[in-house]
Amino acid sequence: MKHTRDRGGFPRRPIFRRPIARPPEALEWSRDLSGRCARATAIGSNRLLVENHTGILELTDARVRLATGRGPITVTGRGLTLCEARCGTVIIKGQLRKVELPCDGGDDTP
Repeated sequence: MKHTRDRGGFPRRPIFRRPIARPPEALEWSRDLSGRCARATAIGSNRLLVENHTGILELTDARVRLATGRGPITVTGRGLTLCEARCGTVIIKGQLRKVELPCDGGDDTP
């Protein structure tokens, strides 16, 4: 589609626009940085930082479940404790065996 506009005394020239089929990967990062998506960061094999969760669903020494907007995050292991808990952020300490993250329904969905 061809558009023209006045450029404040400069000659008018056509502007060509083409649709973008898929946003570049850099724009996908901005979705994660918006603060709405939960983020889990492993610190070695004995600590896990989880940000942007909405609540604690289950807390035992073998399993921790945290609620997020896309589904629960499940952490299994041995001797699990909450090392630090703040609003929306928690650090889980213990022997981590498995971390299950919710599927967001993207291209990796089977």
